[in-house]
Amino acid sequence: MKLYPSWQTNLLVFAIIIALVGGYFFRQTRQSSLEFQKHSREFSEILAAVVEVNIRNALLSKSGLEDIVAGSLENSARFIHYLDSIEPFSGVELTAFAQESGLAGVRIVQPDTGTAVSGPADWLPDRTCQGSVDLQHLSDEQLYLFSFQPGDNKSAALQQGCVLVGLSAENIDATLDKISVERLLTMFNDLHEIAYIRFEPGNFSSKQSALTPDQVDLGDIMETIIPIGDKQLIVALKTDRLGKRRMQMQKEFVIFISFLILFGAFSSWWLYRVQRQRLQQTREFERKMARQHEDAALGRAAATITHELRNPLNAIGMGLQRLQIEAKDLDREQHGLLVSMRNAVDRTNTIITRLRQYIHSFEISSHPVELVDLITQVVTLYRVQCEELHIDIELDYDQNSLIHVPGDRVLLGQLFENLIKNSVEAQPQGGFLKISINHLENSCCVEIVNGGFSLTREESELLFEPYFTTKSKGTGLGLVISNKIVKAHNGQLDWHVDFDRKSIHFLITLPMEQ
Repeated sequence: MKLYPSWQTNLLVFAIIIALVGGYFFRQTRQSSLEFQKHSREFSEILAAVVEVNIRNALLSKSGLEDIVAGSLENSARFIHYLDSIEPFSGVELTAFAQESGLAGVRIVQPDTGTAVSGPADWLPDRTCQGSVDLQHLSDEQLYLFSFQPGDNKSAALQQGCVLVGLSAENIDATLDKISVERLLTMFNDLHEIAYIRFEPGNFSSKQSALTPDQVDLGDIMETIIPIGDKQLIVALKTDRLGKRRMQMQKEFVIFISFLILFGAFSSWWLYRVQRQRLQQTREFERKMARQHEDAALGRAAATITHELRNPLNAIGMGLQRLQIEAKDLDREQHGLLVSMRNAVDRTNTIITRLRQYIHSFEISSHPVELVDLITQVVTLYRVQCEELHIDIELDYDQNSLIHVPGDRVLLGQLFENLIKNSVEAQPQGGFLKISINHLENSCCVEIVNGGFSLTREESELLFEPYFTTKSKGTGLGLVISNKIVKAHNGQLDWHVDFDRKSIHFLITLPMEQ
């Protein structure tokens, strides 16, 4: 499951946040600057209006909170009535329901009989159904009580009984105290920009604002008087602090935006790295699983092919060879047919051998192998074919030094023969083949460069994938087996393509004998 967003989404979200914060800040800063430049009195009136809105909101919060409590208790009462209509509650069940729902208690008054079931039993003494559906604040009991009568007609509702639901008023009263006007004024009085705020009865014949000296020698203040209901709000603002406050806001904004940019860039970079790593790991895991599955299937197939076909193929090959030697009356066409059949048998044996080499690990018999001599012998085998195809061969090495590597001469010969054979077959119209043998400190490097490379960039990435080939009679295992031989000798096979010159470079690094 993906538990984190992509790095593009993360970067986009941070860019949107930065744009919104930046736009809002610059808009507010510019507006405040223009207002402050015009007149400090206007800024004081704006702040006073903000204080007024907050105080009005504080006065409205109590009724709003009570409406929320009433709605919540009404929903609980309706739900209790619905459950009770299906199966009547017992006192124990009501007690458990009240405790689980965070209620102080529940009382169900049955219709007609007037019998009541309460949970807990003594949570609300001497209370019956009311004539209206409303919320009552019982200050003595520190309780909010809601009376719910089912039905639309009040008299009918009283006959049907009611549900009384109670909620402790302790937390609600504490919340109302926190949003009270007195606490709000105290909070505003603690701000550095405000000299004082008073909420008191006053005369509303006119709204006035006048500049008066600060009595405690804190600088000039701007006093703004705003009527609210039957009282008036008096806000005294320290105008000499506005400039400092604006500078502080700018500094905080720069720090905040810088943090957002750095955090957004770092988190996006981290998500990019994680997602790339996860994607690479997933692809590598899928590739390994597919390769293991394929190798297992191919191993079984190779074992079957080796067991079932190798002996018949050898018998066919020997029979064809014997026919070719002993048959005297064969004409040229029949003789060519025998040669073609023997070549087909040899090619089939080669395919089986390569399948076995690809599936099974190599058993290296480590002996000193003179590398220059080995490569020279392989080049000699293909020199005549290169001359016929007009392929220039260049073999470059230090004739005064001997390069010995520990390994299996047969496998190393197969390695270089695969690479040189591929180089020759890739240039049927002529080209070049350059082989360089260099001696390093503890290893040697063999570089093989040939032209005639005609694959695309996408196809070239599949060169060392099993079964990828552009030859009509190829198995696609030559380079894979070559790489396997190099690794079995603790070496490394690197390659790169020059698409401009249509050439490919192979670099084989093998450890030298110490």
